[in-house]
Amino acid sequence: MPSLNDSRPGTTVRITGIDPGQAGGSRRRLLEFGFVPGAAVTVIARGATGGLLVGLGDTRVALDSRTAGRLRCGR
Repeated sequence: MPSLNDSRPGTTVRITGIDPGQAGGSRRRLLEFGFVPGAAVTVIARGATGGLLVGLGDTRVALDSRTAGRLRCGR
């Protein structure tokens, strides 16, 4: 299943889950931010080191590439 890290800037995807390998505290923080199954996320930009700037509702969130790689997504 593709991860958010596989998405290109300008695309909108839906979160399908969080990699079970994600540590409990980090997983909970992502859920609190709104990265829940079914949430629409738009990739706004990719940084030079692979991190992503994403839009989640009216909020913009910067994710490092490792964290983005653990967010499973689909269309």
